[in-house]
Amino acid sequence: MKSFSKAYKRTGNSVLAYKEVTNCDGKSLKEIADGSFSCLDEVFEEIDFYTSTDTKRGILKNTGKILGGLVSLGGSYMLEMHTKHYSDMYEEIYKPTLNRMKKIEDDTNESLSSIGKQLSKLNDVLKPVEKILQSKSINTCNNKKTLNQYRKFNAGFNSSLSVGYGGLVGGTAAIGAWGLVSLIGSASTGTVISSLSGVAATNATLAWFGGGSLATGGAGMAGGFWVLGGIVAAPIVFFSTKKSYKKVDVLKEQKGELVDESSKLAGLTIPASTQLSEVRKYEYCVTELMKEYIPKIEKELELYKYHRSFFDDLLGRKMNQKQDEYFNKLNVLTCELFDKLGIQD
Repeated sequence: MKSFSKAYKRTGNSVLAYKEVTNCDGKSLKEIADGSFSCLDEVFEEIDFYTSTDTKRGILKNTGKILGGLVSLGGSYMLEMHTKHYSDMYEEIYKPTLNRMKKIEDDTNESLSSIGKQLSKLNDVLKPVEKILQSKSINTCNNKKTLNQYRKFNAGFNSSLSVGYGGLVGGTAAIGAWGLVSLIGSASTGTVISSLSGVAATNATLAWFGGGSLATGGAGMAGGFWVLGGIVAAPIVFFSTKKSYKKVDVLKEQKGELVDESSKLAGLTIPASTQLSEVRKYEYCVTELMKEYIPKIEKELELYKYHRSFFDDLLGRKMNQKQDEYFNKLNVLTCELFDKLGIQD
């Protein structure tokens, strides 16, 4: 106990002191919480409860504590000790886990925003291309596939932007979430998410971020809400630390909830890190594709416009040889890009 007492005096945190003097490998958070409280119980009166008696104020304060303890049958002492332990648990058990999860969440949304920005740029580049591809007969076999792919891309893009996944994320992060999941994921029913739109696409996307549907063992949409919208449990526990508890039983209950919430967050660390890794891989993939294809598409678009004839377009005549050449190149490049992004016909 001397070693704990020394560590506690130095750190001021009973949980941290317990970890320093005890091998906690293999111990659950509850075991660490219980063990640290047992050690605190041994030293709290000596170290924390009573103040220095070097001054009259200290003597009067201690006297007041003694009288208060007698009146409350020791309740004031227990309340103060449990309050200190709750604060120590929050700082050493819950808060570090919360911070790790928030960092993963922030990094995930940052990568999603990066994907969204790039897909937004692609959307701007493809708008004139789509008009050009429609300028030739829509029944033409070689551009029919590309137009179908563009419609699916455009529908998903606009749906994600307007729905914003239930308001959980906004703007480019919502587009990035759709881009990531729609292009590499599929719904729990086996349906390719890029073929879905509106609420169906939103639900499937959230379920993917939750590790799959509940039926397949994932966290379902609730898990997706956590990834995209923040850690649901965090505000509950955080605000509870700001309350002033007046009953030991209530405080003990809150300590139990704090351990439970910490365990839940710790359990989410691995899948959340895995998701972040997937998002970053796809971010890199999208970045490389945009670097390769956008300049090529923009170049062929300029060449097509340069060789177009206003009067031929106006009169509905066939394209000249050069215009037809760049039309076909635009079609091939756009189709290739959609294929590599995973947008199926």
